[in-house]
Amino acid sequence: MKKISFLLFALLLTFMACEHHHTNPPDKGRMPVEINLEPAVAHGFNVTQVEVTITRGDFSDQMDLPITGNTASGTFEDLEIGSYAIDVGVFEDSTLIAAGSGTGTVRPGETTTVYITLHFVPGGLEVVVNWGLPYEESRRVLLVGNSHTYFNNGVDTHLQLLMNAIHPEWNVVVEDRTVGGYTLEQHYNDANTLNAIRTGNWDLVILQEQSSRPMNDPDLFYQYSILLNDVINQAGALTGFYMTWAWKNNPEMYVPIRDAYYYIGAYLDAPVVPAGVAYHNALDDSLAFNLYAPDNYHPSLYGTYLVACLMLAEIWNVNPVGNSYYPAGIAATEAAYLQNLAWTTVQQENAKQKAWPKPLPPLLPEITAPREPDPLPWLERAI
Repeated sequence: MKKISFLLFALLLTFMACEHHHTNPPDKGRMPVEINLEPAVAHGFNVTQVEVTITRGDFSDQMDLPITGNTASGTFEDLEIGSYAIDVGVFEDSTLIAAGSGTGTVRPGETTTVYITLHFVPGGLEVVVNWGLPYEESRRVLLVGNSHTYFNNGVDTHLQLLMNAIHPEWNVVVEDRTVGGYTLEQHYNDANTLNAIRTGNWDLVILQEQSSRPMNDPDLFYQYSILLNDVINQAGALTGFYMTWAWKNNPEMYVPIRDAYYYIGAYLDAPVVPAGVAYHNALDDSLAFNLYAPDNYHPSLYGTYLVACLMLAEIWNVNPVGNSYYPAGIAATEAAYLQNLAWTTVQQENAKQKAWPKPLPPLLPEITAPREPDPLPWLERAI
């Protein structure tokens, strides 16, 4: 059975800028798609169909690309500015011979090239994720989560001080709404959380799920992310996600947590702060300090500062390396390491192809009534 990967096509996302006025219709973009089929032909396949599906929130569009020679190409027209999940299937008659998945962003005044690796079935799927505007314009940010957010005086406090040190003129405000052990389901059923989202005039609300739920019950993570995203959008804000990490004594949590956050990020067109990836990357280094608190679940001060640096890089595309702020208790050399780890992780995650367990499915079913939070063991409630 063939598993040789063949690539590699470039997806060109093109947006022609126009002058914006509030009385004008919303700006639109177009997405030309071109796929080189020569690698498939070289392996003896006769490609008869190339199917491309793009998804953004409730919007979905599908196209069978016309094939001329060894090239398949077509254009999606009249697209809203933003990021789209992209699924590609390559067929020989009715047989799927290769597949791939990724995301690309239509941005004002830019042409973006997205590389997606196609694998012969049953190979894995890989995607490219690259986030940017309009999140870089955020000035009021709310973090919604639990103790992974509020430990060590809060990620919000350290992020505020990092931003004040580099761009005080932006007048950024970062606050949090946190309750120990809370899931996003509990936040959705909490009137205080909903009121905080609706009344804060936020530009961006970043959601952090209870640490094991993306692995143990991803459907609830996805469903309540969607419900909270609706509340956030209705309040005039954008949604982001703060990916947590594997517990120190349970490293196999890393992949399902990472994939769950990237999945919902692509599905909702939302950026993901890759803290779990940064923790995983740090395991390759011999550190004189610990990113974990003594319980091996929560962040130490080093871990909280790392998350703040990651948010600075992911949300605003601001390099934390050389930032003058770092908290008492962290040495300058340690801060430099964490700043570099944050920037390198964000850049790599936004540029490289990441393995996904499956392409994005259709829209998840609506929840007709909020369900009561499931009882959790004391340990999970505490983290």
